[in-house]
Order: sequence, then structure tokens, then C-alpha cells
Amino acid sequence: EFRDAVNRMREVMPVASALRNRALKERHWTKVFDAIQQVLVRDEGFTLQVLLDAKVREHRDAVTRVSTEATQELALEELLAKVQSKWAEVEFVAIPYKEQKDAYILGGVEDVQIVLEDSMVTMSTILASRFVGGIRGEVEKVERQLTLFSETLDEWLGVQKAWMYLEPIFSAPDIQRQLPLEAKAFLAADKQFRDIMRKTKDRPNALAAGTVPGLLDAFQRANETLEKIQKNLEDYLEVKRVAFPRFYFLSNDELLEILAQTKNVQAVQPHMGKC
Repeated sequence: EFRDAVNRMREVMPVASALRNRALKERHWTKVFDAIQQVLVRDEGFTLQVLLDAKVREHRDAVTRVSTEATQELALEELLAKVQSKWAEVEFVAIPYKEQKDAYILGGVEDVQIVLEDSMVTMSTILASRFVGGIRGEVEKVERQLTLFSETLDEWLGVQKAWMYLEPIFSAPDIQRQLPLEAKAFLAADKQFRDIMRKTKDRPNALAAGTVPGLLDAFQRANETLEKIQKNLEDYLEVKRVAFPRFYFLSNDELLEILAQTKNVQAVQPHMGKC
């Protein structure tokens, strides 16, 4: 009889150990109770004798499998938590643009992009695991957030590059008069970009700033607008070159410098040698 008791104890101990797993959560206990076909009350009376009476040793494989699943899920959750924790610290650097008041642009984003690449690799690893099922919803939520951030950052940098090229051009009153429609369109994009950058300076957390609802769509529209403005600007310069072929010897920047100061004869002088 003593030997039987020892044998029963030997059989139940692996199950008891599996059920002491700190990774077990309510969803796992539900699976355990489904496996043993009864619900046990997990209070101070939840003892080894309760497990013996419930004959859990007969379901050792199923219980152990659930415990292993819980352990693997916890490891994935810890990886996910590291990604989320990292992004709580990553910030954009908004640097002043020239000497203009309340005008900013994004500084170097190389560090942000490195963290993004590392995070996306980690997310792929988590999603590829066969144990992701229990936390798939949360993992996919974070992945969607990072994907949105990546797409937004690409559009953001595109807008910034175009804005930095066009801003000094459309700051010239002569250009504004010669290209009134383009100047109006640029003014709208300019105001939007400046507003976004001021908000980013005040709230620099990169992930929060880059996943603002509607921001991706706003940047996509801004990029389309700025590309159209640049195309119209190039067409305008071509018209000027056709009218005065010597302008073909000047670069776009040099020609724009002349057109931006049409009333200033001295502005033309430095370029006369090329014409």
C-alpha cells in the first residue's frame, strides 16, 4: 500500500510541477480543466491531495503540454514587452530650420530606423512561433502599429525633403507672383508641415508622433501636392529656357535665383558668364 502511494506520488509530481508554472494564466487553466474534465478551485485549499483526488496523473501529457505552451507564450510575451519598452524611449529630434521662428525639421533618424528594423525582425520571430496563438491579437496589434510607423516615416521624410527644396523658392515674392496657383498649394502644405513639426517638438516620442490617426494619409497627400508643384515648376523653367535659350546653360537653382529677383539686375550678373 505504501509502495502504491509512492508510485501515485511519483506519477502526480510532474503534473504538480507543471501546474505550479508561473506562466500559467486563466486561458491555460481553462485548457487544463478541459483536459481533466473538471474545474478545481485554486485557493488556499488547492493542495497535492486535491490533484490526487482529481486523478490529474491520468492526464499528465495534456497538462504538461499546456504548461509547456504557457512557458513558451511567456517567453514570447517578454520579447514583445522588450519591443514595447524600447519604443517608450525612442524620440525624434526636431531641429530648428535655418533661423526661422517656430520652424523645425527632423534631425537624423538613423537610430530610429535601426530600432525599427530590429523591432520588425523580433515581431517576425514572434509571429513565426507555433506558440503565438494565445497572444496573437496583441502581437498583431503591435506589428500593425510598427508597420504604420514605418510607412508614415517614409512619407514624412519625403515631404521634408521636398519642403526643404521648395520653401526657399516660394519664399520669394517674385516666384509667388509668377506661379500663384503653385504658391497657394505650397502655402497649404507648408502650414501643415510646420504644424506637425511643432507638435513633434513638443511631444517627441517617435512611435506616438508617427502613428497619429490620419497622419499617414496627410503626408501621402502632401507628397502628391509637392510632387505636382515641382513638376509645374520644372515646366515653368522649361518655358523660360525656350523663350531665352541661353538659360539652358544654367542649372535649375541658378535660373530660379534669377527669376526670384527679376527686379534686381545685380542678381543676374554672377550668371552672365554661363549665358
